[in-house]
Amino acid sequence: MRAAPAQSFRPGAETAPEEPRIFANELDLPAQICRAATSTVFARTAVMPRKTPWRIAEIVLLGLLGASCGADAESPSVEVWPAGGAAGAAGSGTGGTINPLAAARCRPPTGMNGSPRTIEDATALLNALPKPTSVACFVESLDRPLTAYATSSTFSAQPAFSAKSPRVFIKIDRLWLSVVMDGESSYLLELSYLQPDEQRSVKGEVQMPLNDALQPSAPYDRIRYGSGTGCGLCHYGEEQVSSVSFTQAFASIAFRPRPDTRVALDSLLAERQRCDFTKEPHRCGMLSALFDGGPVVEEVFPVSMPTFF
Repeated sequence: MRAAPAQSFRPGAETAPEEPRIFANELDLPAQICRAATSTVFARTAVMPRKTPWRIAEIVLLGLLGASCGADAESPSVEVWPAGGAAGAAGSGTGGTINPLAAARCRPPTGMNGSPRTIEDATALLNALPKPTSVACFVESLDRPLTAYATSSTFSAQPAFSAKSPRVFIKIDRLWLSVVMDGESSYLLELSYLQPDEQRSVKGEVQMPLNDALQPSAPYDRIRYGSGTGCGLCHYGEEQVSSVSFTQAFASIAFRPRPDTRVALDSLLAERQRCDFTKEPHRCGMLSALFDGGPVVEEVFPVSMPTFF
């Protein structure tokens, strides 16, 4: 049973982001420039021995160019974070302000739960939520308790905005979702489905807010690049999977965040408690979406999972 939600801002009513978006559509000029540069570097490094200093340096550059895909989480061990965020976040008296709009939280419609376990399930949930659908609305709709891990890493195509507005991974069975609390990346929903080998994942991405329903293939099609995906430029070993029959989908190695970029959930909850909706409505809405619906527990990544560097 969900804890009774505190009042929260719901950016589901947004009609457009409050700041520039990355990869807004397939004709987005910055994305084209980034991908062209990435393609050039990839072509040069493809003919080099894999361990030469120049190849290593240029592979790092690939990551900096933002190859349309972020880090992925893998089968983690459990570390429970004390619950209680639902009741205490908005009205704890610690300096935070309650949503002045008093908007209702997004919830799945009758007959649908808030625990998508595949990328297709997540797409169906997105389509069922009120339009325009924001990232915050989607996070609000997820069943509690949430299993999450936060990172301040900026080395991703979905980088954290800061340690106070980190990237947050949400785990539901084999499905991993990642969202960011503020900045350009906060308008992206990254999706990753862990494969049976627990070393690779199928990846997808959705640009928000959504004004219309998505086709089932949309998360996979968005990251396509050349004969594979933009993810494969950094997430090596990319191969097409047969489990997705309605479009081309690809699995590649999954990375865990570096341990030194971990952001403790209790410190992030403190950010929620002192967030001022009148000054930072979008960021406060994202923090509210994460914490105000019920308990959140933290899971750490196993050390056997690789980091990008």
